Parts: sequence; C-alpha cells; structure tokens
Amino acid sequence: MNLKKIEFKEIRNYLVFGSGQFVNLLAPLLVAPYVISVCGIEQWGKIGAATSFFIILEIFIDFGSKLLGVKEISSNKENKNRVSEYLSTTYAFRLIVLLFILVCLVLALVLIPDLDLKLYLFGSWLLISQFFNPIWFYIGVENFKKINKIIMLSKAMYVLLVYVIVNQKSDYIYVIFLLGISNTIFYSYYYLKIFKEYKMSLQSVSKNKLIDSVKREYPIVISNLSISVYTNFPILIIKYILGDFYAGIYKIGDMFLGILRSYLVVFFNVSFPKFCHIYIENKKEAVAYLKKINIVNIIFLALIVTILYFMSFFFLNEFNLDKKLSNSLLFCTNFLFISLIIALNIPFYQMLILKNRQNKIARISFFGSLLMFVSCYFLSKNFNLQGSVISIYIVEIFITTSIIISSLSLFKKND
Repeated sequence: MNLKKIEFKEIRNYLVFGSGQFVNLLAPLLVAPYVISVCGIEQWGKIGAATSFFIILEIFIDFGSKLLGVKEISSNKENKNRVSEYLSTTYAFRLIVLLFILVCLVLALVLIPDLDLKLYLFGSWLLISQFFNPIWFYIGVENFKKINKIIMLSKAMYVLLVYVIVNQKSDYIYVIFLLGISNTIFYSYYYLKIFKEYKMSLQSVSKNKLIDSVKREYPIVISNLSISVYTNFPILIIKYILGDFYAGIYKIGDMFLGILRSYLVVFFNVSFPKFCHIYIENKKEAVAYLKKINIVNIIFLALIVTILYFMSFFFLNEFNLDKKLSNSLLFCTNFLFISLIIALNIPFYQMLILKNRQNKIARISFFGSLLMFVSCYFLSKNFNLQGSVISIYIVEIFITTSIIISSLSLFKKND
C-alpha cells in the first residue's frame, strides 16, 4: 500500500472528525461560564466531581469496545457476520453491567449519608446514554461524518437545554442529567439503526461468549479504568481536601487539558484503525506511517500549546477579576503542557495494543493510578492546587516512560 494514496483521505478524516470534536469541546466552554454565573463556582465544583465519578463508571459499560472493539470492527469490516456477533456480545454485556451499576448506585445513594442525592440520581442518566453510545462502532468503520452528526446534534441540544432549564442556583442538579438526556436521544437512534442493519440479538448471546469476551477484554478495561481514575479522581481528592471552590477551579483547568486530550482522541481514533489496516498488509509501511503522523502531531500540538499559553495571559489581563480568582485561573495554564507528555506515548501505546499487550498496559496504568492517589493526596494537602498539578505531571511522565520502554523492548525482542 502506497502511503501517499491514503494521505488525502487521512487529512479529510482528521478534518471531518476534528470538526465534530471541536463542537464537543465548544459545548462545555459555552455551558461552564453560564452555569458558573447562575449557580456559582462551588456548584460547578460539585458538578465536576459528579461528572468525574460517572466517567469512571462509564469504563465498565464501555468495557473494551473503545480500543479492542474498534480494532475488531476495523479488521472485520468485510465480514458482516463476525461484526454482528461481536456487536451482539458487546451490547448484551453492556446491558448487564448497566443494570448492575444502577442497582448499586441506588443502594449507595440510600445508604451513604451527605451525598448530593438529586445530583447523582439525575446524573445517572449519563450512564444510560453510554449504553447506547455507537461512536466506537463508527470509528471502526471510519464513518466520521456520522460521528460528527451525532456529536453536533446531541451537544446542540445539551447547550440549549442548559440555557433554558438552568435559571437559579439550585438548578445545578440538572446539568449532568441534561447531557445524559441529549446523548440518549441521538445515541439510541443510531444504535437502533446499527441493531437493524446487523441483525443484532442480545438474547441469543450465550454465557460462554460473554465469559470469553470478559477474559479477552478485561486487561484493557483495567487499563482504561486506571487511566480514568488518574485523570478523573484528582478532583474528588481536591473536593475532599480543599472544598468545592477549589474543585471548581480545578475543573476549569481540567477543561483546558480536556481540550487537548480531545484533540489527541481525534488523532488516535483516526490513525489507529488505519494503522491496524496497513499493518495487516505491510508491517514496514505501517511503522513508517506511525512515525510520520506522530512527528507531525507533536509539532502541531506544541505550537497550539504555546499559543494557548500566551493567549491566556492576554485575556486574563483584559478582565478585572478578583485577585484570588485571577491567580486561580492563571494556575490553570499549567495543565496545557501535560498534553505534550501524553502525545509522546501514543505511537508506542498503539503498537502495544496491536500486539495484544493489554496486560502490560493494564499493569502500567494500575501503578499509575496508585501513584496518582498517593502523590495527589499528599501534594494537594501540602501545596494546594499547585500540588495537584505537580502530581499529574509525575503520573503522566511515569506512564509515558513505562509505555515507551515496554514498546521498545517488544521491538527488540521481535528483532
């Protein structure tokens, strides 16, 4: 396969998928200032902590579909029976996990005192929407236009509902719920289209298929769970140690990093299926492709980070903000450079997944999450918000270094 032949399609995919992710990023940037102005920074901190909690739970519903599922769909695009079987097994398992999580969540809300009952009860709709989420499938078949349509419609509805319904301080409990409802409407519509096209049957999935699926995918779930924990749990620690105000400030900083993480998700989701496909035909071309696009990616990301860093100083100086709030927002720029560390491990991470080294990734991610717990707790307690950012740098450097070493040792072993 000639790499030059795929360049135009590749660029088109990045632009198409990237425009959808831009809308994905624009939604919270439109929602955050409005919710903060109506409900206050403390309520925004509560929303941020609850959102992180639900994102962690979503990992169990997604299981291995975002990585191994994309690989499976991408590798068997021409085998409709195989795709149908995989989809049926995946969604049958998702349904079982969703019901189990909802039962446990209701019990926890009843039994654990001092929880924001309404916020978490309404917010659980986000988990229901995740059951239907078909985006991972469309990534596998490289239908990025359809992904864009889903993202744009759902996020437009979400922003509109927030501006219409959230009118007073106590309405913060509806913000996550509105995101869940918006996603559910459009996710379920496209899920049903896939269901009919591939003649899925959740009832016909055997117990043995479910067990085999769990055995095959659980290492990557542990990895994804660990990644989700060390990216989403710090705000829960900050809320516990420093309170809702600082949790709200941290959530704003995390949105900066979230913008760049989303860009890296676009890059990963577009490049990974293509990398898998090329690798089947020609390993040398696949490695050359991986090197080329990642060098371009890191240069482009470095440029974006530098521009955003200096622009943030300019914009903050234009507003007469309270000194405490201004300094806190200025602190958020420290999140930007973390994305460069993450970007360095992407090609090595892709290679480990392609070679089915999920166990190795899971171990690295697990130790990374343990390191986050220890470092974030003690550094936040001693250095406040600055300590929490330092802990993220420590964890990401550990993760990236470990993934690179593991991938290079794999190459050495194969050679």
